[in-house]
Amino acid sequence: MNKDVALGASPAMAQWFAIKADHADALLFFRMGDFYELFFDDAQAASAALDIALTARGSHQGSPISMCGVPVSQAEVYLARLIRRGFRVAIVEQMEDPAAAKARGAKGPLARAVVRLVTPGTITEESLLEAGQANFLAVVAQVAGELAVAWLDISTGLFETQGCDASNLLALLGRVEPAEILAPESLDLGPYAARRVSPSGLAMQQPNNAAAARRDLASAFGAASLDAFGMFSDAEAMAAAMALSYVRATQMGAMPRLSRPVAAGGTGQLLMDAATRASLEIIRARNGTEAGSLLASVKRTVSAAGARKLAAWLAAPITDLATLQSRQTAWLALRDAPAAMEGLRIALRGAPDLARALARIALNRAGPRDLAAVRGALEAAAQAAALLPTGVALLDDAAIALAPAPGLAETLGQALTEPAPLKLDEGAAIKPGFDPELDAERRLRDDTRQVIAAFQTELATRYGVASLKIRHHAQLGYVVEVPSVVVEKLRENPELILRQGMANGARFTHPELSALDQRISEAASRAAIREKTVFNWLIKQVLAVAEPLAACAEALALLDVLQSAASLAANHRWCRPELSDDEAFHIEAGRHPVVEAALPPGVGFVPNHCDLSPQRRLMLLTGPNMAGKSTYLRQNALMTILAQSGLPVPAEAMRLGLVDRLFSRVGAADDLASGRSTFMVEMIEAAAILHQAGPKSFVIVDEIGRGTGTRDGLAIAQAVLEALHSNIRCRAIFATHFHELFQLSEALPRLHACTMRVKEWRGDVVFMHEVAAGAAQRSWGVHVARLAGVPEPVTRRAEILLKAAERAGPVAGILPLFASTEPTQESPIETELAAIDPDKMTPREAQAALYELHAMLMAQRAKAD
Repeated sequence: MNKDVALGASPAMAQWFAIKADHADALLFFRMGDFYELFFDDAQAASAALDIALTARGSHQGSPISMCGVPVSQAEVYLARLIRRGFRVAIVEQMEDPAAAKARGAKGPLARAVVRLVTPGTITEESLLEAGQANFLAVVAQVAGELAVAWLDISTGLFETQGCDASNLLALLGRVEPAEILAPESLDLGPYAARRVSPSGLAMQQPNNAAAARRDLASAFGAASLDAFGMFSDAEAMAAAMALSYVRATQMGAMPRLSRPVAAGGTGQLLMDAATRASLEIIRARNGTEAGSLLASVKRTVSAAGARKLAAWLAAPITDLATLQSRQTAWLALRDAPAAMEGLRIALRGAPDLARALARIALNRAGPRDLAAVRGALEAAAQAAALLPTGVALLDDAAIALAPAPGLAETLGQALTEPAPLKLDEGAAIKPGFDPELDAERRLRDDTRQVIAAFQTELATRYGVASLKIRHHAQLGYVVEVPSVVVEKLRENPELILRQGMANGARFTHPELSALDQRISEAASRAAIREKTVFNWLIKQVLAVAEPLAACAEALALLDVLQSAASLAANHRWCRPELSDDEAFHIEAGRHPVVEAALPPGVGFVPNHCDLSPQRRLMLLTGPNMAGKSTYLRQNALMTILAQSGLPVPAEAMRLGLVDRLFSRVGAADDLASGRSTFMVEMIEAAAILHQAGPKSFVIVDEIGRGTGTRDGLAIAQAVLEALHSNIRCRAIFATHFHELFQLSEALPRLHACTMRVKEWRGDVVFMHEVAAGAAQRSWGVHVARLAGVPEPVTRRAEILLKAAERAGPVAGILPLFASTEPTQESPIETELAAIDPDKMTPREAQAALYELHAMLMAQRAKAD
């Protein structure tokens, strides 16, 4: 900020200008008494975003100073709204007590400083976070031409990295879905560009090179070398070190509890690009909400932590067979122990969010309820551990993690009141009897207050005013309040000093009352100080076992996901898929999990088989629109994701050779912002498949070639089909309206043709939603147009043109394209014919009617000539 701007400012505003110069891209919440005030452009932006009044306070260089403010007590509410709108907010606090500053004769404004920078990726407050969603900060770094992403969630401690290249950067960001991204300006972040932030104005200590980044990371986690945590590329180390530096800078030096970084790229994942994730709506539907997504349809979790972990599994399916089988065995054990599973659900439903409570405790932002959350989570953990079946590796490991700190739950239970207040200064957080010194201070405070009540009775008797009350006033302290009818009488009493008039009375002070006020204040202050001391001692007890508690939080989340899977499989309509390292792909009676979940009660989903075994690995699927092709394509892809997340699938049986890459090119749309037509988007996605798919991949494509001329489209579709069959040799379902491709069945031995069954009934079409062997004979496009509400004259005209084309064959230009589509009046012959009822006519009457119609036709032709 230009220093000339601050010329002539008042001392407080000069202070504001100095702080704003260091945080130019953040809104300043400038503490002034009981409010956070915003000024100038900050005030205008916040006023519009929060829909609060914009006022003015004084002037600066001849112009009014725009101002708005929010109460300190309600700050989190307003912060949440600003963060959701993408703002960063610097919290500027008063660093000294106003009364103390006045007492020592301090001149000028109170000392103020930024204590925290609140950004979308570094929030920990429960009111600012979505309970069931992770909240990631991502950093993209580039070292010697290599790219990597590090992401962390300071609200839970998760910290991971993965190398990538420019071609799959967006796919990785799509998997992580970060709330905030630090990335070089030269990188195209596509749909995530709006989440890019600049670290300008932050005192970030960025490493100069990869070696320095490795040293910084190792030092931060108390290790001699980063190699102790796994193998990290230079770019991964740089990204992780920058992420730590950014967090440290936003927290003004404080550090959250973070897990040691994990190189996620080494765990073996099912890779999906951004287009595939968008097409399959895994975590969010197209409208950006969870409703209508795969996650929503399978979520049976009962805790926020479990919901986050389930989302993480679905967003990053894996290819590690042993890990997947371990997950399956665990939820099967729970499914087969229904009583234990129900008890587990009850225990987990009552478990607070331990991971996020730990994060606030580590950052010194904890309140009594965070300690109560630790206590409640430990109690739930003990209940859960007692219910788990034994002899199952994953459950046995979880049972060990569920007992992280013997005695801590009892200590917290003895110490904390129930329910615990939100903030320490809101009320008694520590139970009577836990700390003798605190009890003594409280007795002194509370007994003095009883003296106030007795003194009120004494004064009421002394002055003969039964309605006299002693009340506490924020500015005046304890005062005597009396009604207006006795004010004049008491003003003559030398013991009483009139301090304030009121509409219905007056307030007086009294020397004895002032002395009592001081004694009460001192006793209350000593009790508050002691209570804070006890509270801090409890915080230390929790931090001493932070790592075991974090493992306990992870175990609780894991158990919630496992019981959720067991709940899905409880009715035996969801099965355990049989997984292997070969190229098997066989589904019996599979169903689309999202569509089935959306059906009204009593309406069943039509199941379908899918066999992509090695000798028939490529399916050519034809059928009319609305027959269910897209649903069938997606359901097989979604079942693959579920299977490789270690979850049950909606089918009678499934055998799956693990898939290394999944591609879905279904329902492409244009990208006008990038100047790409629908056909161009389609071709870009097809190119990605042809370049990246391999023999262990699974590909679903729908109507490739539809966005261009028929001949071009057919040629492209055939070429892609042949490449999938003979070059890539992957498992694939290829849906198309080019029925001519059916003829390739003989030339491509591993291609098998299937179609969506339809039936004609009294001139109408019934979609059976069943997949059968063979090829479609018609597309039924005109019928679908009629169902969509296209005007009847248009669809009738389309039927005429279609029949003409079918009679003439594929010869260009045969259709009367410029014939009128306006509805025509019924001819006399048609009117006469419509009036005839053949079933009521004798043979002679029928013959007479035929002669009459023939004569009318001849007369009409003669007239036309």
